Amino acid sequence: MKKTDRAAHSRFSFPLTTLAWDGERITRVPDAEWRKDLETLQRAGVKEVMLSGYTEVEKADFDLDKEAGRIGEILRAEGMPVSQHHTVAACFAPGGDSQREVTENLKRQVDVAVKLGSPVLVFHPGRALGKLSSAEELIEVFEKESGRIGFTSLLHLCAENLHEAGEYAKSCRTAIALENVDRFEPLGGLESLPSLIDSADSEGIGFCLDTGHAWCCGTDPVSYLDVLGNHLLATHIHDNHGMKTDHGNCKYFRSFPDDEHLAPGFGTIDFFAVIRAMHRNGYSGTINFETGPWPGCGTEGYRSIIRFWRTCEMLALK
Repeated sequence: MKKTDRAAHSRFSFPLTTLAWDGERITRVPDAEWRKDLETLQRAGVKEVMLSGYTEVEKADFDLDKEAGRIGEILRAEGMPVSQHHTVAACFAPGGDSQREVTENLKRQVDVAVKLGSPVLVFHPGRALGKLSSAEELIEVFEKESGRIGFTSLLHLCAENLHEAGEYAKSCRTAIALENVDRFEPLGGLESLPSLIDSADSEGIGFCLDTGHAWCCGTDPVSYLDVLGNHLLATHIHDNHGMKTDHGNCKYFRSFPDDEHLAPGFGTIDFFAVIRAMHRNGYSGTINFETGPWPGCGTEGYRSIIRFWRTCEMLALK
């Protein structure tokens, strides 16, 4: 593909909220409500959607398989396929327990993605098996297990589980993308995520670039693309003003005020550089904006983001 053709062929998606969580239970958003949002996206010229939350980690008031199949069928009939499913999944069982439940649950999540019609399953890589009530608890469990068996051994344990899940995903013609969460959660930064993906050693395991996570934790998103660009399977594109909060010498950030999830152009990320890096690494997948519309009216707000991104592509790749 010629550079001048690159911008004209980009595909875009935005989040579509079909599920809600009240802190205790996952519930279905009424069809009439999310269909209005879908119609807004369609009028804006959006052709794909990102879904989230079809997971067994939390209790739900519906049958996961049936609902995933139903939503997937509706969206396919509407000509609005799912670009990715962002879920919650564990990568290891702590305390020396068998890892079989972890790998089976990961495969179940792949099955759900297939029912939704999603080519990519996205999740954070450092979570332990079981219901965890907060990011603090997630980190505490990880650090305790890391202290018990060693960080390198824990990373390799996660990689072994991901290898099995990745090979299963490949057989289902889908893939798993591990999202960079930088200093918010374990295994999500440049110091460990590349090793985790390499150790998983599966064509079914790749990377999801979250531009906002990187930038508000003090890392240029392009750094991820320089290291993991050939593994890039999905994107979470949003903007912020970088790391403004003083976190001291904390290994992990316990608050997230700088993760603003702004529309591109409203923060300080150099998206020209991001676009060039994606192009340099041959990424031709969907550009998923993990944000609401550009401030203003719904339909025009989404159109504005698309126009902004196409203009950036045109200027960055000319």
